[in-house]
Amino acid sequence: MRREWTRIPGAAPREYPLVRGSHPVMSLRWPLLSLSLLVSAPALAVDGVAVRVRCTEKCTVMLDGKNGFRVNDTTWEFKGITPGSLRIDATGVLSRPLAGSFVVIPDVATADVFLASNKRIIIEPGSSTMPGTPDWAEPKPPTPASTSTAPSVATVKCQDDCTVLLDGKQGLRRDNRTWEFRDVAPGQRRVEGSGGVFNRRQFVGYVEVPGGSEVTIQGDSKGRVTLTEQKDLEAAKQPETRAAPTSLVHVRCTKPCTVMMDGQRRGTSNATNLSLRDVPPGEHALEVDFTVGGKLRRSTLAVPASHELFVTASEEHGVQVTNTKPLTGTP
Repeated sequence: MRREWTRIPGAAPREYPLVRGSHPVMSLRWPLLSLSLLVSAPALAVDGVAVRVRCTEKCTVMLDGKNGFRVNDTTWEFKGITPGSLRIDATGVLSRPLAGSFVVIPDVATADVFLASNKRIIIEPGSSTMPGTPDWAEPKPPTPASTSTAPSVATVKCQDDCTVLLDGKQGLRRDNRTWEFRDVAPGQRRVEGSGGVFNRRQFVGYVEVPGGSEVTIQGDSKGRVTLTEQKDLEAAKQPETRAAPTSLVHVRCTKPCTVMMDGQRRGTSNATNLSLRDVPPGEHALEVDFTVGGKLRRSTLAVPASHELFVTASEEHGVQVTNTKPLTGTP
């Protein structure tokens, strides 16, 4: 049955005695919990404010008498909220009152409200935390501002099997717990993950994605979404640009053989012809083990960049380079 809360006429402005239906006035032995409002983004709200209310225990939250969306046992989300002074009512297990007070929602994109029964775990702007502060209330350093407007690449990781949406769209599944999103516009992005039994929601939140970056976003079992790693895309591409072109080495054996280069087995055993691709320029140790007879032949190959080498290996003459030429298409 829906609860109807009514303000008693003539009550003091800050006491707000309540009645439930025809029951007597609720005793003031239930202390009103302190509310600390942290604004998570300076952008103005266009389609209303996305308000997230977090408790220190399992709770049910109503904002101005309206139900929201349960993110997890301790977190509720309300979308499209009009800025201004709104009443928050929270109850715990067995409908035990937890909080009842007003909070001013500013004209921003998103806002977080933390409900706590002990002043020690309230996070206020400019203050430091005390022992006993819950993880979700720990202050986070602001993400460095990015002036780049280039698209980014975002990798979202889950703790369990999941399906991830970024701004309501699916990306590329790397594995059961990892999703990749390309061409992500910089700015605040909504990240949502669900999975497991009945496709239950695992986490949902907003992350500020800088432009021209490669970022890693982690969703956890408490419903939080955190940007854990950030790299500049151009800086990540530079080592690839500086890398020297590789070469191609063809090895022909007079008998079935096994070929190893730099201590790593290449190809299959009992082969007579093998092509080693993407060989970096420089000196490489080449070993040829003949299947029949068990003879081993070794040599050091000097491989130039962007070249094609032809090598012949035999038990009698060992390893010999018979021809070297530039790769097709190289200057």
